[in-house]
Amino acid sequence: MKTKHKPVRKLIVFGCGPHFLNRYLDVLLEYRDTIEVMLIVDLKCREMKIRGALNEKGLKPRAYLFLDEQYRNYPDSDEIYKLLSVIPEAHQADAVIVSTEPKAHKVYALWAAENGLNVFMDKPITAPYSSNAENLMVDFAELLTASRKTNSRFVISCERRMQFGYRYVEKFLTEFMSSFKIPITSMHVHFGGGWWVIPSEMLNLENHPLKYGYGVLFHSGYHYLDLVARFALYNKKIHDIDLLKPHVKTMVVRPNALAEALPFTTYSHALKKEDKNQDQIAYQLSDYGELDFSVIGNYSKGIQHRMFFSMDLIETTLTGRIMPNSIPSDGRIRQEIVNIHLGHFCSISIVSNSFRKLTEGDTIPEDFSITIATHPMFTQRGKQTVLRINRKDLSQLNPSLPLCAGLNVHARKEQLRDFLSGGDANSELSTHENSVALLAVVYEQVSKTNIVPQ
Repeated sequence: MKTKHKPVRKLIVFGCGPHFLNRYLDVLLEYRDTIEVMLIVDLKCREMKIRGALNEKGLKPRAYLFLDEQYRNYPDSDEIYKLLSVIPEAHQADAVIVSTEPKAHKVYALWAAENGLNVFMDKPITAPYSSNAENLMVDFAELLTASRKTNSRFVISCERRMQFGYRYVEKFLTEFMSSFKIPITSMHVHFGGGWWVIPSEMLNLENHPLKYGYGVLFHSGYHYLDLVARFALYNKKIHDIDLLKPHVKTMVVRPNALAEALPFTTYSHALKKEDKNQDQIAYQLSDYGELDFSVIGNYSKGIQHRMFFSMDLIETTLTGRIMPNSIPSDGRIRQEIVNIHLGHFCSISIVSNSFRKLTEGDTIPEDFSITIATHPMFTQRGKQTVLRINRKDLSQLNPSLPLCAGLNVHARKEQLRDFLSGGDANSELSTHENSVALLAVVYEQVSKTNIVPQ
């Protein structure tokens, strides 16, 4: 992280949905004596809930702007700029949090950057218009140019960049690759989201929606695309590698395909809810976003191969959601496995899951382990050939990390705290170029396919 700038003092919040209320609000309350919330912007349909939630927490913004439904999807920039221009509080702020759905990110972030306000924005940076993947890089470039013109500090919330487990691995890689000049030759990611949504719920879902044509890639998936792109960057210290033009092949499962493999009637008896219409609904959702997704790919330099990678991003995995009295976001159980190989000489395995959500009374919210194994010829003096780090070890190594805290939840809050204090949260917009390039290439393939590889 770079030298810190002035801390935030007057803040605008664009988007006050579940993400903000569950992830960011508690952090803002820590700064209530030094940071004033000038303006909250959201949709009129959420006004009662937002006012109630903020009143309950004792947060009193200076002003609200609640928009008509027409501003939900890709709001018109001229109209938004005009609305903001007549609100005095909007011109007194020095920073914004953008926590809307990705499809609305750009207009608010661009307004803030053009006006010299510092920006803290959820990942991904933007979502595609229809299936036009090229817009992802165009949007990135436009936001970056605007922020540089006004010297706006622009940070993307991407918590694994500040998560203590991944920081430990990055520190090891920096030392190992610097000492032995051995590159990362392959990387493999498995993510299980445990997100159980029945077809009729998909029709109107606005929190992690599928109906706009994008799915897991633009929800949890960006974290893992960012991991691959960031670890690939380490190879630049050893040899040339083109990180803006990866080669990929994809396979995708959308709701209609999942209904063929796992019909609602297969498990409806357990729900005590016979509903023959669910599968009929699912078969019509062929243009909905991806539920499950796999990609294989490689980075190269010209015709020379550099690094192989693969990712499985799968929402159809074990869940803790209890139907019918629950909402789709309930009961998600994350499964995460990342394997990194440096030729024949070093292998790193990171395993993280939240199976403990299925048990009661456990004070540690997740299972987490790092295993680093090195060839004896490449094990540094005084170091172990096989090194294992568990969740308790991470708290002992980092006293600021409570043992009862989820690693990603803690990192997410630390990123916001760092931004509010004037830092870059190890996630400046400019450092996401390779990640957005990978996302654009992958999405271009995804938009062409259902279950058939391209």
